[in-house]
Amino acid sequence: MTNFKFFGYSTFVVIAVDLLATSGDITMTWPSPILPKLHSNDSTVNPLPKPITQQQDALIASSINIGAMIGGLPFAYISDRFGRKLSLQAIGCLHLIAYLSMAFAGRVEVFYFGRLLGGVAVGGGYTLLPMYIAEVTEETLRGAYSVTLGIFWSFGNFLSYLIGPFVSVRLFNLVNASFPLAFLVSFSLLGTETPYYLVGIGDTEKAEEVLIKLRSTDRGSVQNELERIKISVEDEDKSIGFGNVWSLRKSFVVSISLIVFQQLSGWNAITSYLQVIFDAAGADLPSDVSALIIGGCIFVFSLPAPYFTEKFDRKMLLIISTTVLGMCLSTFGIFFCILTRTEFGVGSISWLPLVSLVLAVASFQTGLSCLPWTISSEIFPKNVKKLSASATSTSCWLISFLVTMFFNKMTDGIGVDGTFFAFAGFCFVSTLFTIFYVPETRGKTFVEIQLMLER
Repeated sequence: MTNFKFFGYSTFVVIAVDLLATSGDITMTWPSPILPKLHSNDSTVNPLPKPITQQQDALIASSINIGAMIGGLPFAYISDRFGRKLSLQAIGCLHLIAYLSMAFAGRVEVFYFGRLLGGVAVGGGYTLLPMYIAEVTEETLRGAYSVTLGIFWSFGNFLSYLIGPFVSVRLFNLVNASFPLAFLVSFSLLGTETPYYLVGIGDTEKAEEVLIKLRSTDRGSVQNELERIKISVEDEDKSIGFGNVWSLRKSFVVSISLIVFQQLSGWNAITSYLQVIFDAAGADLPSDVSALIIGGCIFVFSLPAPYFTEKFDRKMLLIISTTVLGMCLSTFGIFFCILTRTEFGVGSISWLPLVSLVLAVASFQTGLSCLPWTISSEIFPKNVKKLSASATSTSCWLISFLVTMFFNKMTDGIGVDGTFFAFAGFCFVSTLFTIFYVPETRGKTFVEIQLMLER
């Protein structure tokens, strides 16, 4: 019976909505293959009348984070006011407009617009996609379905490295546009409103019909789940006072600190400038091939990450992840130190940057990539989760913007080696923070977690 349910109607709904996850995360690694083209003097490669400057480069790369910072809150409101389905369709439309505008861009300002609009959609997607999947799937299978988001997000990261270096700017963005278009078509045909939203607006009869459709079952079989949804919605509607928030201040410190350390590792900046970084390293392999290998590793290493998260303690995984990532970034920094500050040749260790980043991807994907979000979702009660998610998400995109925006200035000011040493240093500080302040949340109740935070 479980297998039948897993491949029932809700599975097709989840696959359709996962296409929106891929649509969004293409934007994260989009700059890596595109920025070198926009710097080119060759008019057959660069659609702009002249090469972009370093400042324009930084704005194009980082503007997605500005959009993401402001995208989460409006879409959280829209989803409560007009429904989850309509909100997700609106996000898909924004992605489609963003990619099409950049496909036919003849001015750098259009790229700013496309990246900013895509960022708004990313912020909305990261807010609503986990919520939608959690609200349409059965409780016993919710974890398995939620895992698919990480896989489709990572696949979006991989696509930029797989396609971007080998096609024109226009064709790349048109290919990207096909994903939100596919989402809009499939989700409009298959997608449903969530039973949680319908119960929340008092349409219990419609919620029951949706549950019957999603579970591929009869009316009697959904009654218990419908009652649980009613209780859950009532709990979430309870007011949040200042006292409630203040009592959870240590939870906010842990949640926001972990996500800040995630971004201070420099990961978003590294993946945005991956091809440029490999060009600077002067490795034997072409930079686009090296970037493609790293992109493939991001996707492959995302597959076992959910298994590790459920099998092993969160705190142990996070400590191992940040420590190994710090060591890998330090190794990368040492390579650039030898390359740029000494007379020694690096021909015999030209493989080191690629190997270091492959190991860095493995460590990041199995810990620091997902665990800050997982832990954040486990240390807050239901009626505070929207506030905590907004605070964590805003912190994430703000720090990501600053790191990506000033990445070029950092490499100019303290060198590529100094930049990677700084990122590594933040990883090691994150390790210490995790050891002394982060509670183990796996298998623990909310009350048990709060008691650990109070110690």
